[in-house]
Amino acid sequence: MPTDNHFAEGRTLSVLLDRTLLTLSALTTAILFGWLLYYSSYGLNLADEGLYLNVIANPFPYAINVPPSLFGFVYHWPYQWAGGDIAVLRMANVTFTMALSWILSFLVIRRVWTAGWLHAAVLSAGIASLASCNFSGWWLTPSYYSLTFQSLLMVMAGLLLAERPGRIRQVLGWILVGVGGWCCFMAKPTTAAAIALVVMLYVVVLHRKSLLPMVGAALVALALMIITASLIDGGIAGLLTRMINSAEMEILLGAGHEVSLMFRIDWLAVSRSQLAIAVLVAIAFLLSILVGSTHKLLPSLALAAVLIVTIAIALLGTGPISIKSSTLFLVPAFTCLGAMFYRGGLVLRAQTPTSIALALTFLVLPHLFALGSNLNYWNLGAMAGLFWMLAAVALLSPLAQQGCSVAAALLPLSVLAQLLTASLVNGSLHKPFRQVKDLRAYTAVMPMPGGGKLVLSQSFRDYLATARSQARAAGLEAGTPVVDLTGLSPSLLYVLETRALGLPFLFGAQPGSNAVAVETLGLENCADLAKAWVVVEPEGPYRLDQASVMASFGARQADYVAAATFNPPIFDDDNPNAAKQFLFKPVRPAAIAEQSCREARRQRPHTQK
Repeated sequence: MPTDNHFAEGRTLSVLLDRTLLTLSALTTAILFGWLLYYSSYGLNLADEGLYLNVIANPFPYAINVPPSLFGFVYHWPYQWAGGDIAVLRMANVTFTMALSWILSFLVIRRVWTAGWLHAAVLSAGIASLASCNFSGWWLTPSYYSLTFQSLLMVMAGLLLAERPGRIRQVLGWILVGVGGWCCFMAKPTTAAAIALVVMLYVVVLHRKSLLPMVGAALVALALMIITASLIDGGIAGLLTRMINSAEMEILLGAGHEVSLMFRIDWLAVSRSQLAIAVLVAIAFLLSILVGSTHKLLPSLALAAVLIVTIAIALLGTGPISIKSSTLFLVPAFTCLGAMFYRGGLVLRAQTPTSIALALTFLVLPHLFALGSNLNYWNLGAMAGLFWMLAAVALLSPLAQQGCSVAAALLPLSVLAQLLTASLVNGSLHKPFRQVKDLRAYTAVMPMPGGGKLVLSQSFRDYLATARSQARAAGLEAGTPVVDLTGLSPSLLYVLETRALGLPFLFGAQPGSNAVAVETLGLENCADLAKAWVVVEPEGPYRLDQASVMASFGARQADYVAAATFNPPIFDDDNPNAAKQFLFKPVRPAAIAEQSCREARRQRPHTQK
């Protein structure tokens, strides 16, 4: 009897510890999610977010998309629903991304682990928090990156849902695959082609059954594509012409997007500190399994301590460790590598076809996410680093066959994901890309188009407010066409509520920047160019060649008068020597300017028209 009582007490203690940790984990997840929502109204990127906002606010005037993505049409209606409020749009983007990540993580755990609904829900939520790496650099505004990630989440969730019993679930799963495939094409056609191949291999190799459901998903994607093409370009032929011309324009830009450079193997940049962090974390994970099988209290206290540290990072903004993109891959990789030596290679010997297929698929998805980019595939793929963690979840599933509970094996992974999340978000808040450091210190409130407000650094707020007041005083009205030759300031045009001519963002500092500006402005109506204002930054590092670009539509410096002068803020990481910007107002009669534009186009070589 004493032995039975001791066993009952031990079991009661184990259950109590599990429930306590699950509750603390759920609380941590809620805090991390609330953290993202709270700071959604903070910060604005002068360059990239201006591109996203200009495209989302009004994607219809542009016949060319650089990069070749149609994400603006997908996000235009949510933008309208949000009333143009950037903070609300960001919150919706964060919520949708985290919800999809939670659903996918839940389906993965339920598919390859034996877990109750409550355990799976809490653990998957903790793991899904790692989806916040898609916002690294503090890019919360919807973009082609966020749409690509959301698309991959939908496709994988659809595949797993289609494997569950029940006709309705299977039909809904394949519909979700089709919708995800369409969204992926709208976001990034290169990734869409790759994920289509992955889905085909996944279905054929794993199930070896009828391809009819996959054909159904393809028909769903095709139907959505036809509807989209009809609404945007009048049909499939028009849409294909748009995408081909956009791809050619991106190649002309010379930023490294050629097909010959697309399929490459980049080096994983690893520092000694990040390597040490990954090794120590992997060892800690294995020890938690080994020690937890006999002594539950010690690993439980360690996990509780990590969760408390994670909450402290979120609430206090102080991080004991700095996580880089390489760590997002190294941590799950070393964890799985170390687990392979556990109990005579159980993890390798007891793998099922499903777990292998899922692990391999998740392993390559971050690189498919980055496919076609001119950035390092490892660094950009880390924005989809959640998939690497889900690959670990699938590979470690044989541990359950040796009596290792889902809480004992997956709770450390969930806690690890939350710690990585806190470190990544904290790093992004401290050093947002192309913004003044430390978003938490921002206090200047800036009214934005659509009636919303953002909290910005004082220097950035002063720059935007001064630009808007001076421009309005000079006679610049909302909707006025503007040619931005700074090569860096599309967000300025968004705040001024003008229409960017040529492209939503005329990129600077690229070999073909001037050529792309000339070509895309050549697609604009001469009537719009005749009345367009011009923004220049003569000493800026990203400036376009003012004389040649203006000459392409028959304009000269003498045809404008300086209406305002702005001082953009200094960004230590990207714009340490900010130069003055000038807003030029056209002074020629519109009829003469329009005629000059037509004459300049007639004189251009035929190959440049």
